Amino acid sequence: MAGMEKKNYTDVYIAGKVYTLGGFEEEEYLQKVAAYVNTKVSELRGQQGFLRLSSDYQNVLLEMNLADDVFKMRRQVASAEKKVASQEKETYHVKHDLVAVQMKLDAQTEKLEETQRELAKSEEERKAVKKELTAVKKELAGLKEKQEVTELELAIAKDDLEDAAKEKEEAAKSLEEVRREREETRKKLETAEQEKRALREELEKVRRQMSGMEERGKRR
Repeated sequence: MAGMEKKNYTDVYIAGKVYTLGGFEEEEYLQKVAAYVNTKVSELRGQQGFLRLSSDYQNVLLEMNLADDVFKMRRQVASAEKKVASQEKETYHVKHDLVAVQMKLDAQTEKLEETQRELAKSEEERKAVKKELTAVKKELAGLKEKQEVTELELAIAKDDLEDAAKEKEEAAKSLEEVRREREETRKKLETAEQEKRALREELEKVRRQMSGMEERGKRR
């Protein structure tokens, strides 16, 4: 068993007899191993005709059953390792998708910033036009025809501003959609990581069980 300095001893019950076991594991672990063997013996004894077999044959059947459990656990470990590998591959693809979404988000952000700059420029131009129109109004206050021309120019400037505002709104909607996609991808990644941790814990548990059984086999 494992190499610790202090060796533990405990009395265990197997097949109707009490044995004293010694090992470097904790007493609780030794009791669990003995209980497992005792359960196997009870199962075999419950089978029809088992007690009529010779003692050697009974021991062989017990060992075959224990070995069968070991091989089944090894298959479980292999299956769990395969599943973990599959989860790791899926996690890789999720991370790759997340990077792609992030790149898309960066592109949309840059586009939005460019739209905002253009909008600011249009606003400055609109203010400049308005200032010029105000000067023209003051200068041509008495001329109705020129006043109508000025109002038309103001209407055109307003339309340009509205078009710019619509472009900004569309860009904002695109950015929100990209953010939602990134959030969904992040949640998917977290779920994959949680499943991966759960599988690793299950694999570690099975490995510990196998290690205990193999160490017990060495003591024989």
